[in-house]
Amino acid sequence: MSLMSDDEKPWKRDLVRTAANRREQVAAQLEKDIQAAPSFEEALRLAVETLKKKFARYTAVSAYVADGEDLALLTSANRPEGPERVGSGGPLADAARNPRSTMISNITEESAWKAVGLTVGSLLIAPVRTEAGLWAILEVWSDFRDSFTPQDQRLLERVAAALGKKTPAA
Repeated sequence: MSLMSDDEKPWKRDLVRTAANRREQVAAQLEKDIQAAPSFEEALRLAVETLKKKFARYTAVSAYVADGEDLALLTSANRPEGPERVGSGGPLADAARNPRSTMISNITEESAWKAVGLTVGSLLIAPVRTEAGLWAILEVWSDFRDSFTPQDQRLLERVAAALGKKTPAA
């Protein structure tokens, strides 16, 4: 009896292709919806709600906005108990300084996340920068380790880029 590798399993290739296509469709729709949103804050809320609704594997989705040197929670879908404000020295602020998104496969091994209420699972964080220089953070959390794929990361980066084009005054 011969064992099949994952590459020889057509149903696995189809699932991967279907998942990638679905993320592409969600990203394209969100880009349009963000552009049509009446305000930057409303666009952030829309992004959080849509991402949580479309992907059951995303346990929680949150948006933090810059408030002075701190980050303040603007909106969240199913986020566990945690602080409403996070200081500029915390892990979320560190992730916001990165030019691209940050993916953490196992936050159990990173004690800094306990301060923001996350102790298990994996995390995907994308900074949002606008022309006005204001910024926000999209945080997607899963209570499972290794939950996110490169397609999830690209999706979140596209959404963050679309949000970055939405000026806070528009």
